[in-house]
Amino acid sequence: MKRSFKILLVLSILVLFVSTWAFAGIVKSDVAAQWAKNEGAGKTSFTFIVFGDNRPTSPARPMPEVVKVMMREIGYIHPDFVINTGDMIIGYTDTVEQAREELLGFIDEYYKYAEDVPMLVVAGNHEIRPGDIVDAYRPLFGKKLYYDFTYGNSHFIMVNTNFPGKWLEKGQKYGFYNINDGEHKLAMADWFKEVLKVKADHTFVVQHVPLFSALSPNFGKHPKSFKTKENRDEELNLIMGADVDAVFSGHEHIVYVEKHGETFFFTLGGGGAPLYGTTTGGYNINTGEGPDYAKLTYDPAYENGGRAKGYHYDLHLPAGALSIFSYMLVTVNGDKVSYELLIPHNMEVTYVKGNDGIANEAVATVANRTPFERTYKGIKFLMPYSESGYEVYGTQIDWARKESQVSEDKAPKILEVKKINDYQAVVRVAVTVPGAFSIDVHVKAK
Repeated sequence: MKRSFKILLVLSILVLFVSTWAFAGIVKSDVAAQWAKNEGAGKTSFTFIVFGDNRPTSPARPMPEVVKVMMREIGYIHPDFVINTGDMIIGYTDTVEQAREELLGFIDEYYKYAEDVPMLVVAGNHEIRPGDIVDAYRPLFGKKLYYDFTYGNSHFIMVNTNFPGKWLEKGQKYGFYNINDGEHKLAMADWFKEVLKVKADHTFVVQHVPLFSALSPNFGKHPKSFKTKENRDEELNLIMGADVDAVFSGHEHIVYVEKHGETFFFTLGGGGAPLYGTTTGGYNINTGEGPDYAKLTYDPAYENGGRAKGYHYDLHLPAGALSIFSYMLVTVNGDKVSYELLIPHNMEVTYVKGNDGIANEAVATVANRTPFERTYKGIKFLMPYSESGYEVYGTQIDWARKESQVSEDKAPKILEVKKINDYQAVVRVAVTVPGAFSIDVHVKAK
């Protein structure tokens, strides 16, 4: 009996430890406002990443490898936080316990690569719509199924466009509904009208289902996103009457953008789930007619005629729609905002020396495969712990194969040292790498 009690006690302590570790960077909806108030205080410049639709191909299948690549790159970029637009798991046909295991698996993978980058989530239909699986979602990501927070000079509004099916009235599916999740004084549509009044330099709306569907632009009998134009316009008119910078969504497994007024409407559904169409739409031909002599057309010999075909849709992709795996880096800089679409494998970090917690020197080659200069704030080195601290510098090799030290204004910088124990520490470094170039980052224990 004593032995059984000891085993149970050890297991309980282990579960508590793992639980505390596993959820350290998932910002639950219930505490998002306070978290943002603390972490974003006074900030007018920051970055965040948006991605979602990371689910497997079908039930009981593993997480796509491309999702892990994106998670690893998120860790290297190390933005201030990440927003996930939902559909991290299959959900449909899951029991509550199966959904919980899938969600825990997603969290576990995220923490392998970006454990110290906070993530906020807006639920997709695959997390909360089928059966009772919302009961698996809420303990992990928060009871509030719609919420808002102000981070620095920016206000974020997280809208729910797919409440659990058992909460909906007959005929309702995805949409903008005045339903209360039991955690608010106001039901969502009424709440949305109020939170849109919050004053901030920038306002961003995040939801799973896009307002402008590339797959059901005219709605139709079986629309992929909003069921009716009338319901879509209830939300759209509120947004167009406010000062909203951008709306981020997923659901449709493509990349698509429309701009109405001064508001961008992004569909960012390329987070790893099966893609919905050909890589691009059509192609341009020279028509011999001015002014630009070009016309977008389609041909079955190229890219399957630019078609998207699947469950309840079969059409030509609109111009600008891309079926590619991707995620978006958003930079807020004072009164300006920029949006950059990133493709997986746009960077690499290769450790060529040390990084084992034993060697006094470690070297990592950081390769930037984009055409633009980029700063990576999450290059980490496992080093022996040093009371005297560490030094860091960068070297480069030019096209004449000459090696030189990186100039002082571009030199790597140590951002953080985390002591693991009396013998080891993790050193986090920031490095700026020119476009289409590589920098070697050297870290030495003093």
